[in-house]
Amino acid sequence: MITVKTKFSSVLLGAAGLLLLAGCANQPGAKPESQAQKREVRQEAGKIVYWVLPGPRKLDPAIFGTAENPRMLPEPKIKAAREMVAAGKMPPTVPDVLEELPILVGVPAMARMPDDKGDLWFNNPNPFSDKAEIIQGHFKATFTDVVKHNPPGKPHETPDKATMEAHFTDPSGNEYRAILKMVMKPPFPGYNTEGGVMLDSIHHGSTGIGSPLMPEVKTIAAFWGVGDIYINGKLAQPDRMMHLMTTEIVRDRKYQLVFQKDLPLAPERRHIRGQATHTHLVVLPLKASERGPVFSPLKTAFMLPNGMPQPFLHIMYEQDEVIDL
Repeated sequence: MITVKTKFSSVLLGAAGLLLLAGCANQPGAKPESQAQKREVRQEAGKIVYWVLPGPRKLDPAIFGTAENPRMLPEPKIKAAREMVAAGKMPPTVPDVLEELPILVGVPAMARMPDDKGDLWFNNPNPFSDKAEIIQGHFKATFTDVVKHNPPGKPHETPDKATMEAHFTDPSGNEYRAILKMVMKPPFPGYNTEGGVMLDSIHHGSTGIGSPLMPEVKTIAAFWGVGDIYINGKLAQPDRMMHLMTTEIVRDRKYQLVFQKDLPLAPERRHIRGQATHTHLVVLPLKASERGPVFSPLKTAFMLPNGMPQPFLHIMYEQDEVIDL
């Protein structure tokens, strides 16, 4: 296995809210909130929820290319981030974050390992694996989508709004609550998150918005923001970057995360045959600092086989309900 020497992989392998600053590009006209598109997504308790475990991810050649002609490498995005920092258009910590957590924008060439069939894998344990365990949980989120492009200004300066409260357990039975406090526009190169709330759009895959380890996915509702994580009733991890998205189904009957060519999944191939959407809650190892986002592994209460706590959350609500408001 090839190991990329990042702090994230070191934590996973057992080796050891974003700053409200820089402006973003694009300036559409914002319509009044009364004309905004509004949506609610929720899932009641007692329905199917998964906790995604760290694991490898097979690389989709449609997104990542081949060993001879690789695509979606992080180096150009890191270079762009450094140039934007030098121009005063991005928090100064962003290039270091992308080096420590390159899956935000790509997969390094040295981390692409071929198997005996010639398929490429990202073998470093990551949040987009096929490994998951059933847990308990429920959630409710609301979305107010005012703009379709990132407005100028600091990451928190957006007319888009969202609320979210999510409850879930981990595979050991610990209880969690995630509360969104603020919608934000993540200050990463290429991340046009449509003002921080996205309705009826696409992201991930080759779009440059979100990790390319997830296929390009039809998005019914999504937000990016900062919130707090409570564990067993106590505030445990404040000011954490959160991304919640309700999408078309991207996991098959065996719970494998599919490739681009497989989408849209036929009903008989979906994990739950009669379900058209599911909701992903991802809390990455990123924390606020006075200078910008910094790499900081999440300290969950769930211990991995290496004796370390799982440093991220990826919770899958598989029987959600979408309501236009």
